[in-house]
Amino acid sequence: MKIPTFEELPIRKDLPADCSWGVFGDNDALGCLNFLTAEGVVEAAGLVKSGKVFRLDARMGFAKPPLFGRPAPEHTVVPLAPMANDDIVHFNTQESSQWDGLGHVGHVRHERFYGNVTIGEVRGGNAKLGIHHWADKFVGRGLLIDAFGFRKAKGRPVNPLDREVYTLKELQAAIEHQGNPLKPGTILLVRTGWMESYEKLTAEEKRAIAPMEKMRSAGIEASREMVAWLWNNRVAAIGTDCPAVEAVPSDFADESILHYRALPLLGLPLGELFVLAPLAEDCARDRRYEFMVVSAPLNVEGGIASPPNAVAIK
Repeated sequence: MKIPTFEELPIRKDLPADCSWGVFGDNDALGCLNFLTAEGVVEAAGLVKSGKVFRLDARMGFAKPPLFGRPAPEHTVVPLAPMANDDIVHFNTQESSQWDGLGHVGHVRHERFYGNVTIGEVRGGNAKLGIHHWADKFVGRGLLIDAFGFRKAKGRPVNPLDREVYTLKELQAAIEHQGNPLKPGTILLVRTGWMESYEKLTAEEKRAIAPMEKMRSAGIEASREMVAWLWNNRVAAIGTDCPAVEAVPSDFADESILHYRALPLLGLPLGELFVLAPLAEDCARDRRYEFMVVSAPLNVEGGIASPPNAVAIK
């Protein structure tokens, strides 16, 4: 099928500006994951050379206290028999590493989620946009943009625990420097340096920055040009090692923030709090920044978000 360019969106005059609604059909639940194909999976498998596996999820409960007031996970071991056990885990799906599903954020002005879905439909079961639609779709070529490493290599000081913005031009320059191009159907991972910087904080420092109103974080530029670049390059999803993909603080009353541009308008999955430093170190060693990504979101009917349950395989 012919995919319109960003400049050709929307496909109908009655739809919001810059939205991809209807491009993949009126009942689509995958959004940009439609750019992942069977052929792309086969190509991604061919990128496996060394057999090295990098887990991209942080451990549950890594943030103490949890960020943004979310509840901490609870784990209970349940005796089943004299020499057998079960266990029960209660957790918020966005407490640690996460993919934001398409039912996570609707557009603040249009008051609709991806595909013109209403808040009532999301809260009434989320059958149209539930995370279960992604459970067996999230496999393909991954590309790391080590924006943090690129800044350091250029001698530019960066504090990931402040509101540092990685611009589109920086991301493009980093890709060129690394040598592996952006291709259609890529799961894009961007290292900002936030996770590794957070882990070095004291317990008191972690408590101080946990509330939404206290959080400051590096992230990528939240411009129309950024989402146009992502769409026109057929990026399937973008995952980062920071709390919001875009720089924080962000004004959630401002419809120009990346969450509104990406999730409800384009159906672009956003990943947050990924562990990318070990992968970045290995990519720098062998100068290979592309790999296979296998991510299996929770098969929860109507789910809003999910741990990525993801690995990068080199």
